[in-house]
Amino acid sequence: MKKLLIVESPAKVKTISKYLGQDYKVKASMGHIIDLPKKDLGVDVDKNYKPKYEVVKANVLKEIKDLYEGVDGLVIATDPDREGEAIGWHIASKLGALKKNSGKQVERIVFSSITKDAIQDSIKNPRKIDMDLVNAQQARRVLDRLVGYKLSPLVWKKIRFGLSAGRVQSVAVRLIVDREIEREKFKPEEFWQLFVDLLTKKGSKKVEVEIIKSEKKNEDGSETEVKEMNFEGIKFGIVKENGKKIEITKESDIKKILERIENKAWKISKIEKKQAVRNPKPPFITSTLQQTAANKFGYSAKKIMTIAQKLYESGDITYMRTDSTNIIPQERAKIRKFIEKKYGNEYLNEKDMSFVTKSKNAQEAHEAIRPTNAAKVSSDLKLKGEHAKLYDLIRARAIATQMKPAILEVSNIEIDLDKYTFAAEGQRVIFDGFLKIYPERISENILPPLKEGDELFLKKIFAEQKFTKPKARYTEATLIKTLEAYGVGRPSTYASIISTIISRKYVEKDGKYLFPTPTGRVVNKLLVKYFPNIVDTGFTAEMEEDLDQVAEGEKNWVEIIDLFFKPFIKDIEKGDKTIDKEEFTVLGPAPSKYKCPVCGSKLVEKISRFGSFYSCSRFPECDGKLNLDGKSEEDMKKEAKKKLNSKEFKESYMPAPKTKDGRDYELKKGRYGEFWAHPDYPKTKDIKSLELRPEKIIELYGKPPKTKDGKDYLLRKGRFGEFWAHPDYPEVKDIKKIVKKK
Repeated sequence: MKKLLIVESPAKVKTISKYLGQDYKVKASMGHIIDLPKKDLGVDVDKNYKPKYEVVKANVLKEIKDLYEGVDGLVIATDPDREGEAIGWHIASKLGALKKNSGKQVERIVFSSITKDAIQDSIKNPRKIDMDLVNAQQARRVLDRLVGYKLSPLVWKKIRFGLSAGRVQSVAVRLIVDREIEREKFKPEEFWQLFVDLLTKKGSKKVEVEIIKSEKKNEDGSETEVKEMNFEGIKFGIVKENGKKIEITKESDIKKILERIENKAWKISKIEKKQAVRNPKPPFITSTLQQTAANKFGYSAKKIMTIAQKLYESGDITYMRTDSTNIIPQERAKIRKFIEKKYGNEYLNEKDMSFVTKSKNAQEAHEAIRPTNAAKVSSDLKLKGEHAKLYDLIRARAIATQMKPAILEVSNIEIDLDKYTFAAEGQRVIFDGFLKIYPERISENILPPLKEGDELFLKKIFAEQKFTKPKARYTEATLIKTLEAYGVGRPSTYASIISTIISRKYVEKDGKYLFPTPTGRVVNKLLVKYFPNIVDTGFTAEMEEDLDQVAEGEKNWVEIIDLFFKPFIKDIEKGDKTIDKEEFTVLGPAPSKYKCPVCGSKLVEKISRFGSFYSCSRFPECDGKLNLDGKSEEDMKKEAKKKLNSKEFKESYMPAPKTKDGRDYELKKGRYGEFWAHPDYPKTKDIKSLELRPEKIIELYGKPPKTKDGKDYLLRKGRFGEFWAHPDYPEVKDIKKIVKKK
């Protein structure tokens, strides 16, 4: 009996075919072959929100149909999540395989790793397509489509064309905007810390007192150099006053303390030693992998998931979209056997650690992310670079779960002096346990052997001024952690949420930190005021829970959509009539140093389809404006004219192209550099790239490479720089990287 087995990714086809043999034809769907239309709503709101699906990969579907005709059964082996379940259902439906009279059996199999044992075991244990999972995916897709297609046009109308508002993405933007506003309102408060450097033997030098001022910026914007505190002996800090936690808020308080402790004997009042246990963390789930890899390696969530996807498809790790911390018993047994052989019994945890507790956000009963063979390191698998780093991290975390905890010795020493208590803390690792394979940051500070009543000798006093700091901006890691804590989004959505809000220019990255753009702020302002449910974490989390209950067969997806959509569409209709566009196009006052170039009035920062600019506050009576650099249109034209007439420009670039009526294109400067623009731009949306002269191209890059038919590649400039492109690009998608001449 021959069967057709459907997977999502072509990378799996060869491996799975090898494991199953000639009785199976394996074909990749390349993701969804059926989806909602791109240009239409695609949902019939009057007929129980019925989706109007269309074929998006006709050629793939035809190939699947042709293969299906020559087999006796269909096996759906798409990814083990709701999305995979829906893809399998769409394919089976289009083939007619789900009809009672089809004459061919439809089986659904799932596997968490692409290994021979996992594949063959899943073949022996098929099930039917789970319509509850399909309905949960369908409900999310319809819900997101309704929000996007009904709310986005209103945002276009009231702010500017081209903007959009997504259901879960808008919550993420709100978190980032709220954090930025909180930071802007934050007022730092002064506080002081006092430390002393104590020696076990009496020194000969006079006691020094060093006052360290907080880090401040100089007038030129550079940071003041801060002296480091260097301790020769043991670092003690003041912790109590009259037995209560001390708070020092000004420098004068420091001087009072110094007067009271002057010439006092520093004798140890109390020594406490205790053991602390550091337990290994559970194996990775999607969110914790994204957070940890982002913190350790600086990777974006999207990049982490791309690397993990390749590791999964090559059979090196289990499925990477999961919210389960459980490793199946037989794999735990293999890991335990490896630990015993590699590190010995003293490192093997007596208990078989299962970590079966699932989060409140759990979707399906997946397995945790783990290596498919814990005994193999990255070099055994011939992995390199980023793939090796991520694999080794996943492997170490999984193995660590079955190792003994690390044991630390923590020492606390106190000295009572007048009414003040000074304390020093020491820490050392007694037994490294799981840290042997999965190192964590532990600051070891080994104190000398001391006992109560021993006298120590004062070497130096450090008084350090500090100021409280606002909460840090979100990073991708901390945003994912916060979304997960609120129950917003699911394992498969975190990376796409972040990449979407960045690509829409609602959020930008400064190093590793995320901050809102003016566009992000103004869209968030509109949603918070008129559509508070859309950006409310509690409401969004409740919707996620409803979708989970659909997946579990406990709720009807149509009823959930209906309860949301009816009040939502009324809010849309009301907003269309009542929202004042001016309220959301003016972002705030411009810097006071800038004045209207026409009438001298104050300027305000406005947002338009082409970005932010400074507009006269008397608009429309006066239409004076400046760009964000404080330059008028006239200033920019003068700069462009000066550049056009420069010798360097004339020697480097081809002359300005001509319009159909013989006018010259004008030189403009945009976000990604200079370009030629039609004289009537932006009304006439016609722009062209600057072209280097052929001799300049050869000078910089050498002769252009040749196409297969002997043509010269042309030099093109894109968002991320210059590249060689086929003369018929973009119709012919053939580009090459440029290598500059040394």
